[in-house]
Amino acid sequence: MKAIFVLAAVIVAVSSEMCRDDSSCSVTSCNTGSTLHCIQHQCTCTVAASGDGGCTMATDCSGRCDHGREHHCIDGRCRCTHHI
Repeated sequence: MKAIFVLAAVIVAVSSEMCRDDSSCSVTSCNTGSTLHCIQHQCTCTVAASGDGGCTMATDCSGRCDHGREHHCIDGRCRCTHHI
């Protein structure tokens, strides 16, 4: 039983690489068409939001994000996140 808890902790640690900024994401990689960003100290792949307009905050973004993804405003552009 103890081994199951240890294995679960390792899987969680590996599946969510922690970061301080985009350049500190060294293990995580994204699919083609996605960009790697550090969001809330977690390495995250993002894709351009439909209607990818300019923004200063996530609430400025109104395009659709598929599959339960969330809007974020990154470098003045609306992006949809997909946590690894």
